[in-house]
Amino acid sequence: MNIKRKIILFNLLIFLLLLEVLVPYVLKEYNIMTLSRYTIIRQDNFKLPSSETEFAFSEEYKNNFIWLIKLDFQNLRITNHDIENAIKIREHLLNLSERGEGNYLVTRYPDEIYKHLKSNKPLLCGELAKLYGYILHLYGFKVRYITVARSLFDSFDRHSTIEIWDERRGKWIISDPTFNISLICDTIFLSSDELYDLIHAGNFNLIKAVHGKHSKYETPIEHYYISYYSLFDNIYYIRKIEPFSLKELPPIRWLMNDYKIFLVQTFEFPVRGSGIKIQNSIMFFILFLNPILIILISFYLVFSIFGFQFQLQKIFVTKFYTKPALIKIYRYLKK
Repeated sequence: MNIKRKIILFNLLIFLLLLEVLVPYVLKEYNIMTLSRYTIIRQDNFKLPSSETEFAFSEEYKNNFIWLIKLDFQNLRITNHDIENAIKIREHLLNLSERGEGNYLVTRYPDEIYKHLKSNKPLLCGELAKLYGYILHLYGFKVRYITVARSLFDSFDRHSTIEIWDERRGKWIISDPTFNISLICDTIFLSSDELYDLIHAGNFNLIKAVHGKHSKYETPIEHYYISYYSLFDNIYYIRKIEPFSLKELPPIRWLMNDYKIFLVQTFEFPVRGSGIKIQNSIMFFILFLNPILIILISFYLVFSIFGFQFQLQKIFVTKFYTKPALIKIYRYLKK
């Protein structure tokens, strides 16, 4: 391969690497989009108990976490897996500390979130939902980690919360730890998709927020910077929360179902697919195509450089070392 072609490929590689680093940074810094692949889940499938979020932490991690929270939860007894007991756990959790000032924590690990909460530091809705969801999971609840958002392309105007599978009622029900609320319509506890349909039908007056007992850590929903209901333009959930692994990195991330985001499609008010197509087209380039190009070009350059050097070394050894060695052997045998 000539020098000119090497230079062109090397410059292209540098450009693609910068693109792979800078684009995710800009998207995250300015709250634009999510670095994930979206897919549709129909409302009838979303209503099934199997549409839950798996907390795939190891048995050792689970035991260590139970030991961590043991003193705080040892007197809390749960009799059934229903919304009333989920609220009981929520209220207990939100009274373990008082929400204060400080830096927010961004992590997926419940033990780190729990320690942050216990130190009276504030948590974002996503981290608080993960902690609450994991504790519910340890108590035997089926849990679903969901996010509601005004737009797929705006990662700021969104809110993450928890739904639990109520075994007595046979349905999913919202239990929001950030605001310490559940939602009802005519005394019936609502799931996120039911709330979505009511909002889009214009039936705001039928929805009522049921507050849990006042707690020290909750955020009053009246003080929220935006209307809670206005966020219900899109509902999606993830199937797995787990420790970091290399398969999360591109291009493998694009291929894994565990890292897809499932956007709910209700029958009455379906979400049109143009936003998903744009999002997935951009993510296909960032999470799959661009990394594949980087890998191929890198391998090609490495092989061309080191392969060429190996060939030179082989020629040098053959021409300049082999013949003198044979001459020495010949002379030795001749004696």
